[in-house]
Amino acid sequence: MLVDTTNGWILFDHKSNPRDASADGMLAQEHGPQLAAYADALLRATGRPVKEQWLYMPVAARALQLSTVV
Repeated sequence: MLVDTTNGWILFDHKSNPRDASADGMLAQEHGPQLAAYADALLRATGRPVKEQWLYMPVAARALQLSTVV
């Protein structure tokens, strides 16, 4: 899911992961490269950066913000 803001994109990747916050490091490492690839594709396609990257886990009822390099 993308949210278009005046400063750039906010990127959400939905995952059906039931793990709690103790798995955040592993989840960031596992899915971070995928979100980075999406961010790069968006920048190339639109010329606008991704300002925030999130893993959204509705099964676990939480979201994890990944660091974004702009």
